[in-house]
Amino acid sequence: MLEVELDIFSGMPNPTWVLSKSQEGTLYELLSAERKQISPLVTEDERYGLGYRGLTVRRIKTDEGVWDKAMSARRTPFPDEFRIGRTKAKKDSAADWLVKTATRQGARLDDEIKEVVSKGVVVVPKAKGPVDPSAKIDPKLVEKAEVAVDVPYKLRSKKHETWWACGSNYFSANASFFNDPAHVTLNNCYCFASNHRPDIRYARPGTRGGHPATSITCGGCIDGLRADGWKDGCQPTGLTIVMVMWPGRDYHFYRLVTGGPYWWWGHKPGGTPAKYTDDCGHAIYQFQSQGYAPNNICRGNYTDFCGYFYQNNWTAFVA
Repeated sequence: MLEVELDIFSGMPNPTWVLSKSQEGTLYELLSAERKQISPLVTEDERYGLGYRGLTVRRIKTDEGVWDKAMSARRTPFPDEFRIGRTKAKKDSAADWLVKTATRQGARLDDEIKEVVSKGVVVVPKAKGPVDPSAKIDPKLVEKAEVAVDVPYKLRSKKHETWWACGSNYFSANASFFNDPAHVTLNNCYCFASNHRPDIRYARPGTRGGHPATSITCGGCIDGLRADGWKDGCQPTGLTIVMVMWPGRDYHFYRLVTGGPYWWWGHKPGGTPAKYTDDCGHAIYQFQSQGYAPNNICRGNYTDFCGYFYQNNWTAFVA
């Protein structure tokens, strides 16, 4: 039995559906004709961005169906879990066909989701400059970026502009900890932001605090953050994070991972590897008034900037 997951969200659960036996047979034929459509779930040299990242196909149950019979007859069976959509098909696309099966199998993909999918998989381009905080940076070569704090008017206050002044915060550029092969697919953006690896793929603001987010909006998720212990102002020796929103769809988080003078940020798009670059390949650091920070980087459909939040802990437990 095969389950298909449309990998498109960072924090919220992705759409999933189970294929019928006849659909298993069609998928097998499409992939047998062009096996190169199959990619690993994650690789060291691949960095996916925010948005559509292809489809995950996983074997969730052994049965006597078409897929299992075909696998038993193959000299080299397909993996039990893999990604398709990253590599374009030369002829018949298994990814495009799978998206069409969603509605027939009861998964709801509305017009906005279909439009995002139609634009193809979001892969971060190769960065022209440094990609992590261990890099040596020439201040003269720091790329200038327009700095604008795009916070919804009703949420604006000076608290949204003070992250750089929280010099006593806890900083840890530990993407590798979350990118461990045994854990990378099991922890989402909120886990990384909270510096907590609970292996909960869809950790959500407020669940740990007993008051889950009421809506996929800045206001609804901020209530959840506060229930989990996040504050609106600097906390001693704590974490600093940013929340952005794909309105009505999904949330995403960034964590401040170093102090000055460069102030690096990191983030983890869903179950893909954590990184220190945005969707355009820019390094997410800000040197004085130059460079990039979560308020002025490429972040696709995550258009609403909800603000900065702080917690007086090195690890903010999530659920």
